[in-house]
Amino acid sequence: MSIIGLGISYATSRAAVSQRDMKLQGIIVSQMRSLLALNGNSLCTTNAALAVITVPTQTTPIPLVATCTADTTVTIGGRSITGGAILGKVVLTTRTSDNILFGGVIRVGDET
Repeated sequence: MSIIGLGISYATSRAAVSQRDMKLQGIIVSQMRSLLALNGNSLCTTNAALAVITVPTQTTPIPLVATCTADTTVTIGGRSITGGAILGKVVLTTRTSDNILFGGVIRVGDET
């Protein structure tokens, strides 16, 4: 009986840790999506200081890596639209030094 009890308590604790990690990752992804929606390409230039997230378990904001690539032409419905520097792809990534906190690298954006 004690071996079964230990097995059940171990499985329950692992499930709780996994659920906590998934909840934290959901919060992080939500914040990263919000940053992209509000700031877009400016996260690589004028609003680079805004590329940070706050984690409930940390007291200091955690910086993100913003990667932008310029797309000068977009095709919609067979028509090409030239937008200059406004168009482009933006990807926000957590730093590899924060892998322990997030359980790996988290990327959000226009990655192909």
